[in-house]
Parts: sequence; C-alpha cells; structure tokens
Amino acid sequence: MKFEILETIRTNNFTDLEMSNKFIELWRNNADQVKLFFESGLTVACVYHQYLSDYQGDYCASLCKETKNKSDFDTANFSWLSYSVDVSDELGVYHTWQKIWADEADRKINRLYNFDYEKYEASGQVSIMIAIH
Repeated sequence: MKFEILETIRTNNFTDLEMSNKFIELWRNNADQVKLFFESGLTVACVYHQYLSDYQGDYCASLCKETKNKSDFDTANFSWLSYSVDVSDELGVYHTWQKIWADEADRKINRLYNFDYEKYEASGQVSIMIAIH
C-alpha cells in the first residue's frame, strides 16, 4: 500500500502540551477530504515518521491518503506487525499505542522506527501497523 501526504505535524507524546490539539487540527483541516476518500473506498492513514529516537522522542505525524501513483510512503518495503484497535472505545487508538509501547518496553517487539501508521479503512476498521526488524 502506498500513501501520499496531505498534511504533517511535529510533536512528542510526553513533552508537547499541544499534542492533542495538533492532532485534532490535523484531522479537522482534512475532514472533507477524508470523507471523500472513505466514500471512494480509499484507506486513510496517519503515518508516524522522522523519529528523533524512539516513541519517547519527537516525531512527525502525517495524515495521508492511499494512492496508486506518486507516494511518500510505501509499505511494501517493510515487515509489519498489526495491532487491532477497539473502535467502540473512544480512546481505542491511544490505548492501542499504550499496548505497543508496553510490548516494546517488555521486548516483545523490535521496532524499526522508519515509519509506522494508523490504518483507517472506509469500513470503519482501524489498525496500527508497526514496522519491525
């Protein structure tokens, strides 16, 4: 799957007091486009990249659309571990990231830190894809 960037923010999970607001604005700024992509059956992704270090350091988050042509990210270049998100949980994405961080801290996974992404499908299904060694 290939993705093209719509908009990018830079933030930190632990030190950026504006992190939540940045993500809210990212999705709000692109809400009309996202709706059209879903209506067309396309996948939308929030891609995490340009990591300063690991999940505790600064990183970029880019809202992206699925594309067949020009792409900023190509998932074919990596191996992936998929974490399903409980979409009935309002904080499902956040809780899933907490599980990923715990798995990493417990050495259950070995993240690559090239890019990872949240995969939002037109069906409403959400998963977080982690690039692994």
